[in-house]
Amino acid sequence: MSEKEKVAGGKELGVKMKNKRKWDRIFFMACFLVIPMLNFLIFYLYTNINSFLMAFERPVYSGDRSFKFSLANFTTIINNFSLAGGKVLLQALRNTLMYYVSGIVIGLPISLLMCYFIYKKIPGYKLYRIMMYLPNVITATALAVLFRYAVGTGGVIDALCEKTGKEFFYIFSRDGWANFGLLFYSLSFGFGVNMIVLGGAMNSINTEMLEAAQIDGCNWFQELWRIIVPTIWPTVGTIIILSTAGCLGSTGPVLLFTKGDWGTMTLSYYIYALVSGIGGMQDLYLASAVGFLMTIVSFPLALVVKKVVYGKEV
Repeated sequence: MSEKEKVAGGKELGVKMKNKRKWDRIFFMACFLVIPMLNFLIFYLYTNINSFLMAFERPVYSGDRSFKFSLANFTTIINNFSLAGGKVLLQALRNTLMYYVSGIVIGLPISLLMCYFIYKKIPGYKLYRIMMYLPNVITATALAVLFRYAVGTGGVIDALCEKTGKEFFYIFSRDGWANFGLLFYSLSFGFGVNMIVLGGAMNSINTEMLEAAQIDGCNWFQELWRIIVPTIWPTVGTIIILSTAGCLGSTGPVLLFTKGDWGTMTLSYYIYALVSGIGGMQDLYLASAVGFLMTIVSFPLALVVKKVVYGKEV
């Protein structure tokens, strides 16, 4: 065999090995992606396909019940955003965005600070960590009952008002105050998951890098802002993106406390009310249309936020 034939054979073998490695990688990734893809197709697309179709249907009662293609559901939604059609949906959208923005602007930075102080092992950090995560162990219903008792008649606030001579009122039965109470409740007892995720990211940081920064005279604030936050930014960015993907589904414990009264309606509870018929407002087709629009808006919004968070990396 001549030298040229050996070289050509070697190149051909190299190309075959390269193609084999390529297909091996594709097969390896497909094995991991097939389960989430099946989960998406079965538990999201299959179960919700009828809901998507209902968004474009209205029942017609002429002898037998039948359905016809219609955009009446979307017309109703537009009317509900106008003064003529009422302000229920506008209120629900405003409150939903309030929970989303407060979670990103207030809840995430506070979670980051809490995780940082625990990471620095401040005195009593183990007890502090348990206390912050304990509300996530208690069931939501039991926690809501305890909180209602604390702020209700005979609770802590009632006792303080009695001693100071102030008039007591139940915070979840007044316009304006009810939303404030729900927001406070959501932020106060919603740190557990973020603390676990962010704490795990901080514990994976190379300690030699932080020791070098301390030798250079870096204080705690500089260490947090210039070293830790950029290092764990992929984790922080993931939290922001996932929160944005579900931003229109953000809701406080409306069902447990106010049931949408006192100006606390959210989009999630609005759909629940339409499906369950609370207050005589049952309309499955309108609920499907609202959910359809929420999906249409949330998906591109999450992609935009992903581009902003990760920049040129995506």
